[in-house]
Amino acid sequence: MQQVGEKPTEESVRMAMDLAWRDHHHARDQTWRALQIEAVLGAGLVTVDAQFHNAIATGCAGALVIIAALSGFLITRHHRRLERRKFIHIINCEEWLGLHRDDLIPLAAEDPKKDQRPPMVKEGAVSVPSKVGWWSILNPCVQNTTVFIARMHLAIIAFGVLMIVLRARRAWQS
Repeated sequence: MQQVGEKPTEESVRMAMDLAWRDHHHARDQTWRALQIEAVLGAGLVTVDAQFHNAIATGCAGALVIIAALSGFLITRHHRRLERRKFIHIINCEEWLGLHRDDLIPLAAEDPKKDQRPPMVKEGAVSVPSKVGWWSILNPCVQNTTVFIARMHLAIIAFGVLMIVLRARRAWQS
């Protein structure tokens, strides 16, 4: 066991980096699984509405879909923050191992406009994933997995609300 202030071994840094990658992949799998569950619940909402034609049944099923999608959205945001922390950790481990070289694992330039490196080096450069705010989610020019998943959560919420409103409207009309 290492003492405080003692320099870590190369093996311990590699193990820490491996653990960070596994944590990242586990979080990403959970994020996708939440979206899959919401999609199944959304299909169930359609089934409940078509089978029962009842505002209360549709409202309850719709509420379940909305709650699940809202929870999934919050999970996605939490996992993006986790992903950023893990990538900072991974980049620090790579740096400690001396892996950040343009011919191996190039780092993204702090100012991409002033980056004079060859295009292949710039395209292969690694960086910490960007934060995902509301503008990122609403901006169609932002395209990454986290933003896509967040948009899908919001679409499922909108779908749940729409189904409830339409069934309630039909109930009030009759």
